[in-house]
Formats: sequence, structure tokens, C-alpha cells
Amino acid sequence: QGDNDYYRRFERHTVSDNKLTITNNAYKGLESMIGREIALDTFEDWAVLKPAVEYPWNKPDFGYFKTPIKNVIDRSFNGVSMFDSAIQLIKKADQQLGRLDWEYESGERSIIADVDAIPLANTAGYRTKPKERLVKTLDMSDGTSADKYHEFSPDLRGDGFIQGLNEYKRAIEENVGLAFGDLSNVQDVDKTATEVINSKKRKYNRVTAIQDNLKDCLTDLVEALAFYNGLTTAGYELTIDFHDSILTDEEGDRDQLRRDLSSGVLNAWEYRMRVYGEDEETAKANVPQAPAVMM
Repeated sequence: QGDNDYYRRFERHTVSDNKLTITNNAYKGLESMIGREIALDTFEDWAVLKPAVEYPWNKPDFGYFKTPIKNVIDRSFNGVSMFDSAIQLIKKADQQLGRLDWEYESGERSIIADVDAIPLANTAGYRTKPKERLVKTLDMSDGTSADKYHEFSPDLRGDGFIQGLNEYKRAIEENVGLAFGDLSNVQDVDKTATEVINSKKRKYNRVTAIQDNLKDCLTDLVEALAFYNGLTTAGYELTIDFHDSILTDEEGDRDQLRRDLSSGVLNAWEYRMRVYGEDEETAKANVPQAPAVMM
């Protein structure tokens, strides 16, 4: 409020001795200073909050997701970004891309001509549009030479820069748990089938670890929602299922199931169980019935 007054409210959730304790504290200070504690009723929105309240609950009342990456920044349990360990590699890749851009820019073809050979040049030393990128004028004649033009057209070294950039991308992929080709051009370097499979397994393991953490977070979130709505004993059911296609071709497998269904090798209810994850009873009940034939 105003120019210098900063009001902050801290809400702390603590779990101990099978109790969840939620406390609220308000402070008035400066931008860089928390300041002194003030009453919650300083603001209408905060006045409805209790300074402290306890619940018979043995876990946090929220879901918390963090990546399956070890925190080496402050050694705490707080999560870190997926790319944290590859920050330096990403910087090097960015620098390498800058080198590639400069190689293309500095290698643009140009004609260096004597100022007397190209009339109407502007003060910047370039021919008027549209040739200003191509023709540059210089006072290079000694008054006797007939050579008024020089072509500047160096060979581009783009392939080397591109290969270096690709290597940085490949290093980033390996560092953060991605598969070959997610960032890099997988065709630039020959890889054996074993190397490709191993890179996909690396990504699969990383994605699986993320899903495990996400499942825990969603489970805790649903429990928190049930807790706040008084439904913790309502017997609710939560089902979380992740479909992965990193190591397997899900669409190809589904096409094969359709062919098996069409040929009669697979029953319709078996198809529903495999594709839609239904149990046998539900799958059989959901199989469309053939219309009756009138005789």
C-alpha cells in the first residue's frame, strides 16, 4: 500500500503427532524487510482467518510435485528444473548457435568496388537499394589501376559449426534424460540399434520417474480435496494410468488389435479390455449389440 508499505501474510502448514496445524501471521514492513507482526484483521480478507487451527490429519493438505532430480543447489528437498544439470551445456549450445549465425552473416557474398566505379553511393559506403548488401564502395584506386572491382565470396564452414551444435544438443539430451533426436539431428551421427534403444530406455526411465512423482502429487491432492470437503471416509476411488509410447508403438499395436478383431481372432470385449482398460464385466456390457433381424 502506498509507496513504501508492504504487507505480507505467511501461512504455515505443519504435520506432527498426527495433527495438521495451520497458522497465519501478518507483517508490515518494507520491500526488503518483513518488518513487525500485525493483526490479521488489518485487512478484511485476512480477518476471517484464524491465527492457528488444528485438524486430526497426518499428512499435508495439498499435493506437491517435484522433479526426480537431486537438488545440488541448496541441498534441500525442494525440486529443481529438469534442465538444471545441463545449464552450462545449454549456454555452450547457445554460443555455438551464435557462431553458426555469424558464419552465415560474415560469409555473405559482396562486391567491393572503387568509389569512382559505382556512382551515387550514399554516405555509408553502400550502393543504394536493392544492392546495398551486395555492393560496397571504397576509395581503393591509386589513380592508375584499372582493377575497380573485387569479389568477396568465402567458403562457408557451416558443416563444422552444425556438427558442433549437434554434439552439444546430444550432450544435453544425455544429461537431462532425453532420447537421441529429441533435440539433436539423429541422422548426423550413425548410431547402432543398441545405442538408440538405450537412449530410449534412458528417456523411458526419466519419464517413468516423473510419472511416479506426479502420481504421488495427484493422490495427495485428491486426499486434500476429500479432507477439506469432509469426504475422507467416503470410500472414494482414484485411478491414475499413464500410457507410454517411448519404447512401444501404441498406434501400431492398436492397428494389430483391429486386424485381430476383424479376422475374428479377438473378441470385441477383449479388444475393449486391451484398448480402453475396462474389466471383463464392463467390457462385455459395453460391446454394441447387433440389431435384431425382422423375419
